[in-house]
Amino acid sequence: MIERIYLDFPNDDCYKNYLLKLRWTNRIICPFCGSLKSTRLGSSFRFHCNVCNTNYSLTVNTVMHDTKVELRKWLITLHLYLHDEKLSYRKLSKLIKVNKNTAYRMINRIQHLFLKNRLLILKISGLNKDVIEIISLMLLIDIRRIS
Repeated sequence: MIERIYLDFPNDDCYKNYLLKLRWTNRIICPFCGSLKSTRLGSSFRFHCNVCNTNYSLTVNTVMHDTKVELRKWLITLHLYLHDEKLSYRKLSKLIKVNKNTAYRMINRIQHLFLKNRLLILKISGLNKDVIEIISLMLLIDIRRIS
């Protein structure tokens, strides 16, 4: 599976484009006011809402928000979290080449995601979709529900 991730998404921008299409199929929706009047800022994955005048990123309100870790590494982390019962943050840090504190925070965020959104995750998992799409959808779950 991990090899497939790197084959399907040779760089992080490819995965960001995939997430963009998955999150906002037709039109970008402002996560703050729900407006459809958003503008993409250049070729980056940042957007500006023309109604509430807010800038936001592709990962706003997700477990990946405000992280400097490649998004592909988040995909790999979630896959490992789902399939490796003995996944420790030290093991994860070696596998995805981040420091142990970063790996700890990543696992912690994913654990909170699962605790607070169990029903939504089960619904997504029940869909007949590709494994990468299911895992990506899980990463895009709105974490405002956690609070």
